[in-house]
Amino acid sequence: MAFKELKDKYQLLRDLMDFIPDVIYFKDKKGRFIMVNQAHAKGLGVKPEALVGKTDFDLFSKKRAMKMTQDDARVMNTGKPIIDKVERATRPDGVDNYVSTTKIPRYDETGKVIGLIGITRDITRRMQFERLRKDKISIEKKLEALEELSAMKSEFISTVSHELRTPLAVIKQLVTVVFNEVVGQINHKQKEVLQKALDNAERLRKIIDDLLDISRIERNTLKLHYSLVDIVDLMKDSEGFFMKLAEEKNIRLKYVYPDEPVNVFIDADRIRQVIFNLISNAIKFTMDGGKIKVEVRILEAKVRIGVIDTGIGISKADLPLIFNKFAQASNLSGVENKGIGLGLSISKKLIERHKGEIWVESKAGVGSKFYFTLRRFYTLDMLGKSIRDKVSRLMKSGVSMHFVSLLILNCSEFRKRMKIGLEPLFKDLHTILDIVLKNAKYEDANKQAMSVINPNAGKFSIILPGASNRQASNISGMLKYKIKQYFASNKVEDVFITLGSLSYSQKVFSQDDGFSPSRFSIKEIYIGSEMRRFKRLSFKTNIKIFLPAEKVELSESVDVSEGGICLVIKHLLKTDSQLKVSFVFPENKEFTIAARVRVAWIKKIELLFGEDADKYKVGLEFINLENKYRKVIRRRLMSKS
Repeated sequence: MAFKELKDKYQLLRDLMDFIPDVIYFKDKKGRFIMVNQAHAKGLGVKPEALVGKTDFDLFSKKRAMKMTQDDARVMNTGKPIIDKVERATRPDGVDNYVSTTKIPRYDETGKVIGLIGITRDITRRMQFERLRKDKISIEKKLEALEELSAMKSEFISTVSHELRTPLAVIKQLVTVVFNEVVGQINHKQKEVLQKALDNAERLRKIIDDLLDISRIERNTLKLHYSLVDIVDLMKDSEGFFMKLAEEKNIRLKYVYPDEPVNVFIDADRIRQVIFNLISNAIKFTMDGGKIKVEVRILEAKVRIGVIDTGIGISKADLPLIFNKFAQASNLSGVENKGIGLGLSISKKLIERHKGEIWVESKAGVGSKFYFTLRRFYTLDMLGKSIRDKVSRLMKSGVSMHFVSLLILNCSEFRKRMKIGLEPLFKDLHTILDIVLKNAKYEDANKQAMSVINPNAGKFSIILPGASNRQASNISGMLKYKIKQYFASNKVEDVFITLGSLSYSQKVFSQDDGFSPSRFSIKEIYIGSEMRRFKRLSFKTNIKIFLPAEKVELSESVDVSEGGICLVIKHLLKTDSQLKVSFVFPENKEFTIAARVRVAWIKKIELLFGEDADKYKVGLEFINLENKYRKVIRRRLMSKS
C-alpha cells in the first residue's frame, strides 16, 4: 500500500476520532488506554495524549472504576461484546446523565484478544423523551379512567333524575288536587302547609331539571335548536315576570335596550334559561331597597347582556369558583333556597355552546355584575319580525337558505362625500340585484328572494331560500363584480363595503343533531378597500396597562385591529372601565402606540378538566385612537394580509 494512501486512511480515522461527539477509546489487555478521541479527553478536561497509559482507576472513583473494569474483563475473557448498555453516570462537572456504552473485543492477527474498543454515547435526551412517553401513556390511561368514571356518574345522575321525575309529578299533582279542594274542603292552616309542599316540590323539580341538563351537557347529548331571534324581544318576554318579582322585594329593576333590533341565531329556550338564572339570582341575593339593571349592549359583531345588582356580592375567595359545579359561595349561608349550585355552571356551558363568553365581577357587600356575550350577525339586524318569523318557519321545514348582506361601513361619513343620494344608490343596487338573480337563473316559482333595504343605515339584506351553495356563491361573486363596476362608473372613491354571506342547511338545524353556530357557513366579501373594517392580526408582544392608583401591569397580546386589542391579563378588569395602554410592534420597537381603551368583554381562561387558570382573556376597544397610530396598525394589517 502506497504511503500516501496509508496516510489518507489514517487521516480518515483521525477525523472520525476527533469530530464524532461520542466517546471512543481503545484499551489494552491490562485496561490501559492506547488511544482516545477528542470527545473523551474533553469530557475529562485533558488532552488525548494525557490519557495514554492510564486506567479507569486513575480517572474515576474506585466504585465506578471497579464496575467498568469488570465489564472490560468480561468482554476480553469471553470474546462477547456488550451492546448498548444503558446506565446512569456523573460527568466530571458533576452533572448526572444517562449513557449508552458498547464494548467489543479487539483481536490480533492470530485471533487472540489483545484489548477492546469502547464507544459511549450521551442518551440523556432519549431517556427524557422515553420518560415523557411513559408519563403520557400513564396520563392517557388516567384520563380514560376519569372520562369513564365521569360518564358513569353522568349516566347515573341522568337515570336517577328521570326516575325521580315521574313520582314527583304524581306527588305534585295529588297535592294540587287537595290544595284546590277537588276532594273536599280544607282550612286555611292546611292550605298553608300544602302551599309549602307545592313550593318545595317545584324546587325539587328545578333541581332535577338542572341535574338532567348537566348530565346531558357532560355526555354531549344536549340538543340545541336554533332560530333567528331578536334578543331584545326575548328579554321583553320575561320582563313583566321579573318586574313583579322585584317589586315584591322592594327592588328597583331597570331594563336598558338598544334602539335597534339585535338579531342572533340562538336556542331561544336555552338563552332564556340563562337569563332567568342570572336575573333570579340577582333578585334573590339583593336585599330590600336594592337596585338591579339588566342591559343589552351592541359590541360590533357581538351583543353583550349584563345583569348588575347592588346585592350582597361575592367574596374574592369564592369568585374564581362561582361557575363550578355544585359551587356554593360561603357568604350566602343566610339566603333561603339557594339551590345546589348548578345554575351558573349550566349557564356557562350553554353560553359556551353558543360560542359566547360569560364572566362575573363582584365585591362582597357591594354587588355583582354578570355579563355574557353572543355572536351577533349584525348584517341581519334590520330584519323585522315578519321576516324573522318567515325565516324561522323555513328553517323548521328544512329549507336550505343563504343570507347575503351588503353593509356600507361608516355610512354617515360616506354620505357626506357621496355625489349621489342614498335613496338613488340603493334603488340602483336593487336593480343590480334583479339583474344578477336573473343571470344566475335563481328566481322561479319555488325560489322567491326576499330583500330588505335600510338606506340610512347603509344596509341591504337579501335572503335566498332554497339556493344551492353554488348558486349563492355565483350570486355573491356577480354582485361584488357589478357593484364595483357601478361605483367605478359613478366615480365614487374610497367606498368601504362588506358583502357577507351566511348560509345554513337542514342538517345544521336538525333537531337530532343540535350542531352549534360554528357549523354555519359564513362568508365575507369585501368591496373597495378589500379589507374588513376591523380585520384582526394575531401577534405577540408585551402591553403596558395603566391601572388606577398609578399601577402598571404587563400583559401579553393575542391580536390587534383598528378597533381594539385582545390580551391576556392576571388582573380582573371592570367591564366598561376606561384605561390607558401602550405597546410596540416587535419589528418597530422605536414607535410606541399609546391609546385609551374601554373594557368590552372578559373571558376566564380554563385549563384541562375545566379548571380555571389565574388569567383572563380581555377585549379592549380603542377610544378615539389617534390617526398616526391607526395608520401604523393599518399598515401592519395590510402587510400581513
